[in-house]
This record gives sequence, C-alpha cells and structure tokens, in this order.
Amino acid sequence: MKMSATLVMCVCLLLGCTPNKTAKEDIQNLRALVNLQPNNAKAYFKLGLAYLSEKQYEEALAALQRAVDLNPNDTAAQAILGITNFEMKRYKEALPSFQKLTELAPNNHEAFFNLGNVYMNLKQFEQAIPAYRKAIELRKGKDYVEAEYSIGVAYYELGKPDSARIQYEKIKDKNNFMAGSLLRKIEKRN
Repeated sequence: MKMSATLVMCVCLLLGCTPNKTAKEDIQNLRALVNLQPNNAKAYFKLGLAYLSEKQYEEALAALQRAVDLNPNDTAAQAILGITNFEMKRYKEALPSFQKLTELAPNNHEAFFNLGNVYMNLKQFEQAIPAYRKAIELRKGKDYVEAEYSIGVAYYELGKPDSARIQYEKIKDKNNFMAGSLLRKIEKRN
C-alpha cells in the first residue's frame, strides 16, 4: 500500500529521525515501554508513528487506535489515525477521527476539509457540503478552491446541476483544471 510522501515525512519529523536512531530501534524500545506502561497514550502514538515510518500500516493503525482509545482528546493522534485510515481507503474507520478532530479543533479548516473528503468517499454528499463550507469559512476570506470544487462535485453527485454550476462560477478564474473538470461533469449530465 502506498502512503503519501507527506505523511511519511511528517512521521519522521514527529519521531525526530536521526541517522543514529532508526525506526526499528524505536519500535523495539516503544514496544517494551507499552508493555511496561500499557496505559501510556503518548508511547502508543509514537509507536504508531514508528510503524508508519517502516510502512507497517496494520501495526500502526492498532497502535494509533490504542493511543486514541487511551486519550481521545489527543488531536495529533486523531489526525494521524484519520489520515492513515483515509490513505488506506478505510473511510468508515477514518470518519470518527475526523468528526472528533473537528470537535477538538473547531477552528482548524483542514480538519473540516478532511471530514468533507471522508464523506465524499462514503458517498454521503449531503454531509460533505457543510463540512466543506465550514472549511471555507475558517479560511477567513482566503480562496479555498479545493473545497469549492468539492462542493460542486457533491452537488453534481446529488443531481443538482444548478448548484454545481454556481460552484463552477466561483472557481473558474482561480483554477482552470478544477473548473474545467467540474464543468465537464455538469455538461455531461445535461
């Protein structure tokens, strides 16, 4: 399974990867730590990150889930668990993480954008639209073409071409590729 390079890079930054300290050593040390301290949420989180850096995704998910179970208010653990599930196309499993993340970080536009993406992949288009709208609102006047485009696609999928066209009008001068893609969808349906 291919994970995004950005996620792997973030994992390395969070772990503090150095040439003298490998993720495999981290995994050994952290497994020993969680055996001694089975309620240590931070240790499970770091273990999950170490597993991710070694592309051991199932183990990473288990450790991240344990971290979230122990500390459901850990925004970093919720985010990485949600992203990992999303990257693995486990959208139903990603949904609770992003829902919780929007509660914990109600001013984080990325949390709402990711929640919208999960809803889109679950084909829950009606729920995706308010998530994207909230992401746009939180950008405070800055363009958020990706969210506007996604709203247009959601309207298209809901059979609402007029609403989709409104979204097209919002993005047509900001991103030709996305605008063209949305317009082709709208015109194909008509």
